[in-house]
Amino acid sequence: MTIAATNCSKCLEFQSKDCDGKADNCMCKRCPRNLGTCLITRYCRETESVMMK
Repeated sequence: MTIAATNCSKCLEFQSKDCDGKADNCMCKRCPRNLGTCLITRYCRETESVMMK
């Protein structure tokens, strides 16, 4: 799976300084999409499904 190099910079936890971008198990690093946008819209474009809280 191709990883977007800028995913961490778009992540809400990275922006709020709750994450330093070095976690190996981070969903942002595994997802080829912009997870930050998915979290805001509560919709996953990768799986085309609504995200629950």
